[in-house]
Amino acid sequence: MRDLTVILFVNNKGGDMDARRIEIFLRIAELGSINKAATELRISQPSLSRLLAHLEEEVGAPLLVRTRQGVSLTDAGEILVERAQPLLRQLQMIREEIGTRASSHFNLAMPFSLQRFVTAPLAEAILREAPQTTLRVYEGINNSIRIWMERGLVDAAVMVSTERAPDTFAATPLLHEGLMLVGDRKAELRLDAPASLSHLGAAQLILPGRSNVISAQVENALRRSGLPYQNRFEAESLSLCLEFTRRGLGYMVMPYSAMHHQLEIGGDLSAAPIRTLSVTWQLHVNRARRNAMPTRSVIAMLAKQVKNAISEGGWRFAEVFVK
Repeated sequence: MRDLTVILFVNNKGGDMDARRIEIFLRIAELGSINKAATELRISQPSLSRLLAHLEEEVGAPLLVRTRQGVSLTDAGEILVERAQPLLRQLQMIREEIGTRASSHFNLAMPFSLQRFVTAPLAEAILREAPQTTLRVYEGINNSIRIWMERGLVDAAVMVSTERAPDTFAATPLLHEGLMLVGDRKAELRLDAPASLSHLGAAQLILPGRSNVISAQVENALRRSGLPYQNRFEAESLSLCLEFTRRGLGYMVMPYSAMHHQLEIGGDLSAAPIRTLSVTWQLHVNRARRNAMPTRSVIAMLAKQVKNAISEGGWRFAEVFVK
């Protein structure tokens, strides 16, 4: 007889139906009659016989002997009765555990830029207001976030509007944020003195490669204005862009949220808003999960955190879209 665990959990064609067949078999064995089981289970006798025949084919041995009085168990049938009941209980426990986890777990993808204004405060809010919810955060650049979405790894994500999202996610504008020209302290850029595109075109830039949405936006804006695009260094992480800029190797373009902490503490950077460049952050929610309780709860807290961060004045050059 084939291993029963394989029948219950591995068979590609059977799945839950295999477990259902075994449950039906146990009821037949308990009642000692196919007819009685068919009546109780509201299944026709021929259908029940076919289910039983499929099960016997799967285990590779007859399970019942039909008599005038009903049915009796074969040796294989007795082994199946003995081993099936605890395995079915385990299967039920697994289902319950998966259901409980699915109802309380939430996967979120966030850009590096929003770590201080949104991601970290959101985690604090979840711990305080929804302690039953467990949160997994994926953090990366927009291209990585899109890939996580395509793979179905996340329930929701925040990403710039110019990055193409998969159709399995519903998008809602979250906030609008101006882009900044960022240099070292010697550049003496000022938050109250906006930079022009001509200033940007004259700068040696430190940006990720062209697949990066901000790099593409900067290049397109400069090309349309007939200005040169001088990407001196391609640095594929925020931390590396910041370090190169601190060392005076060039200028980077980032949203204020990405470096506000360094600017506010009076560190090695200076920045100025760029008059005509901005990004729109969008909230993307997995359509298959948007009505789940943790999804609704976390999304509401995320929207609230965005509004609070902007209304309190700390998030400069940002405008909220959420209601």
